[in-house]
Amino acid sequence: MTLRRSFALALCLIALAALFGQFLLNGAKPGLEPWGIRVWDLLRYFTILTCLLIAILMASEASGRRVGANWHATALLNILMVGVIFQILLAPPEPLKGIDWWPDFAFHAAIPVLTAIWWTTWAPKPLALRSLPLWLLWPVGYCGYALIRGAIGGQYPYFFLDLAQFGAAQVALNIVGLVGVFSVTGTLIWLVARFLRPSA
Repeated sequence: MTLRRSFALALCLIALAALFGQFLLNGAKPGLEPWGIRVWDLLRYFTILTCLLIAILMASEASGRRVGANWHATALLNILMVGVIFQILLAPPEPLKGIDWWPDFAFHAAIPVLTAIWWTTWAPKPLALRSLPLWLLWPVGYCGYALIRGAIGGQYPYFFLDLAQFGAAQVALNIVGLVGVFSVTGTLIWLVARFLRPSA
């Protein structure tokens, strides 16, 4: 197995281990003991869905099936924003300890960094700036999905999407701001890609 595929396999396994670890931890929360409810609860979160996307893409790469440049750019953009938004808006005042530490570290530090390394070294390049709207479909689609789930269940996964707390106008502004930040980051990825060539 080539280094490219070996790295992809390792990243896939790390993502799956983090997802499974969070699944187990959620079983200790009231009302989330049944596995089906736990899965449904986890699927509310952008972090979980993005790490699942990376696990799928890396599994494909590890098996020898190449994934297109836009899928890799989408994964990179969104997992980087997972790490950045967590550190700026969502990180707890004190680092988590014990078994809670692993999924938190993997989701918000290890997987973003390793994905960036994989993309920098092996992902197909260069990219077309006109493809940026495609990369933004993941976060924009997620916002719509999260709002629908929140309206139905009364629980929003992230405070900045909470319609009950902020109202529709403020949440819309929050989403516009997020899309703007994602767009700037995507443009930076495009610029970096212009100067890189993937290894075999």
